[in-house]
Amino acid sequence: MTRTAKVGTAFATFAAAASFLISLAGSSLKSTVQVFFLNIADGFDVSRGSLAIATTLFAVVTAVTSSVIGHLADRIGAIPVLAIGTALNGIVLLLSAMATELWMFVFTYGVVGAVAVTMLSFVPLGVLADQLFQGRNSGLFYALLTNGAAVGFMVLVPLWTYLDNTMSWNKVLFAIGVVFLVVLLPLSLALVRLSISRQPARVAPRVSFWSATATTFRHPQMRALVLAFIGCGTTMAFIDVHFFPHLHDHGISDSVGASAVAVLGALEIIGALAAGRLCDLGWTRATLIGAYAMRATAMVMLLFVNSPATVIAFGAVFGVSYLATVVATTVWVTRALPPGVRGTALGVLWAVHMLAVAATSQVGAILADLQHSYTVTIGASAVLTAAAVVLVAVQPSPDDRVANAAPPLEEARPNVEV
Repeated sequence: MTRTAKVGTAFATFAAAASFLISLAGSSLKSTVQVFFLNIADGFDVSRGSLAIATTLFAVVTAVTSSVIGHLADRIGAIPVLAIGTALNGIVLLLSAMATELWMFVFTYGVVGAVAVTMLSFVPLGVLADQLFQGRNSGLFYALLTNGAAVGFMVLVPLWTYLDNTMSWNKVLFAIGVVFLVVLLPLSLALVRLSISRQPARVAPRVSFWSATATTFRHPQMRALVLAFIGCGTTMAFIDVHFFPHLHDHGISDSVGASAVAVLGALEIIGALAAGRLCDLGWTRATLIGAYAMRATAMVMLLFVNSPATVIAFGAVFGVSYLATVVATTVWVTRALPPGVRGTALGVLWAVHMLAVAATSQVGAILADLQHSYTVTIGASAVLTAAAVVLVAVQPSPDDRVANAAPPLEEARPNVEV
């Protein structure tokens, strides 16, 4: 291996490790609101439905900005996007902690926080994996990068649950904000400086935002993947917003819920890595079908929450599929679309995903207030994920396209600077 190749490998390894850490911390804003949801509602003396406006707005703003942030990652590189997102997350956490009125919290978390979290989300990480590893085992590397959120489930959610008994939610958010600005921001800026010092051999083709978006929607497989991803969005929304309240309604303690989420996080790591490896081996379609089938099964299990064992079992089944759908879909996108379009396409995908999150967040909360039950929301999510299985199954495998066109794709693949 030449010295240049060794330096490139070292940089890619450092960038992946730093991005993993930033991704882990990036789950803080959402996970704290998830755990402290009822406490925050009580603190502002509002109903679940009123506070859910913040989570719904968060999803809507994420949907609106995802494709723009994906396009930005295509144009300036994923690493600068992560650095901007790190700074913005720290500011949002501090402002959310100091909010004295509900509208302040709703605006800070629902609008600015949505942009900040999206900059540390699966969209720029997907672009980063493609830029760093140039298609060589990109599925596995993307799984590694996105597992920061999974480790966050395992480590941070139990921590927030413990702190719930000793600290107010305001103090927890404030402390996390300080960590972002004092520790993670300097790390992200160092990564930017290192990336700027590297000179690319070639540059990705410049494609306008509207042209990239049109290319995405014209692609028949992309349309199917987007529709299937709605099921992913509805189920993720339930975990992010309604899972703990649902357990509370059935007399299940928060400690059991935290244990289920920890199990979910552990198996999320295994499921993501397995999905990434299977995609690299040419099993992208089969992996995505299996992931959606497991997700539908998990949602059906959630209808029968009657003991701690059932809750833990749900966490296990859901966990295996949690990131597998994301990894397999992302790999599919990077194999089906050309460079310069992929980031925008991933953003479009997550835009629709977050619209599904917004609908599930708000409608689920309203139905819970009216019916004192999440049964309808859970049932609808199970149906949508079952439909996703069918949508994916009828598509031609993206791996066939790669196998049939490997030489041209390799020759055309740019060495994109990050």
